[in-house]
Amino acid sequence: MKINVIIALFASAFLNSLFGQYLKIEYERTDLQDISSSTMSKEYNDKVKEARKKPQKNFLYYANGNSFFKNIPRASFIHDAGKTQIDESNVTVKKEVFTDFEIKIYHLKNEKGSYQYQNYPRINEEFYGYVEMNYKKINYKDDILKIDNYFCKLVEVTLINDQIAKIWYTEDIPISTGPAGFNTFPGVVLRVESPSYVMTAVKISNDAKESDVEKINAKLRVYRGDDFTNKMKEVRELNSKPILQEIKL
Repeated sequence: MKINVIIALFASAFLNSLFGQYLKIEYERTDLQDISSSTMSKEYNDKVKEARKKPQKNFLYYANGNSFFKNIPRASFIHDAGKTQIDESNVTVKKEVFTDFEIKIYHLKNEKGSYQYQNYPRINEEFYGYVEMNYKKINYKDDILKIDNYFCKLVEVTLINDQIAKIWYTEDIPISTGPAGFNTFPGVVLRVESPSYVMTAVKISNDAKESDVEKINAKLRVYRGDDFTNKMKEVRELNSKPILQEIKL
C-alpha cells in the first residue's frame, strides 16, 4: 500500500513539474450545426457542408499562466452563382464566397475573461471582444472518460442561452486552461461537447514555448459587454450580404 501511495505521489509531482509552466494541446473539432444560408444557392450550401465535414485542427498553447488558442481555418472558395443582365452594356455576376472564421483567443494570467480576436477582411475591420464565461448552472458529475491516457472528469454547464455543454477536464494536469475560453475548471479541458460542435484533444505535450503564446495587439480596439454583442450583430448583417461584381460587356 505504501509503495502504491509513493508511486502515485511521484507521478503527481512529475506531472506538475512537466506541465507546470508549458503546455501544447492539439484538438480536433467536428461541427454539428447546419449553417446553410437562405440567401445563397443550393450549390454553394452543398459545398460548405462538404468542407465542414472534415475535422478542423485547433491548438492551445499555455506558458507561465497565459494561454493562446487558435484554429486552422478551412480553405476558402468562390462559387459563381450566375449572371443578371442589367442593361445592354452591364451584367451583374453573383459571387458567393466562403471564408472560414479565424479563431484566436487570448487569456491573460489573473484575468477572468478572454480576448476573442475578430478579423473581417470583407469589411476591413479587426478588433477584440472581451468575454467572461458566465454560466447559469455548473453541475459536477461522477462520470470518467479517458482521453490520451488522462482520466477526465465531467462537468455540465448551462450557458447564458440555456444550451448545455459537457466539459471534460483532467486533474492529472492541474492547470485551469482549455479551448474556446473554457478555462475555469480544476484541470486542463481535453474535450468539449456542445450543441454546435465537439472538440477533443488528440495530442498533449509540454512542447510549447514562450513565443507560441501570441501577444495581443495593443493597437486594436476592445469591445466589452453589450458593445461587443451589438458589434457582432452589425458584422453578421454585413457579412450575410452576397458579393456582387458588375462587369461591362
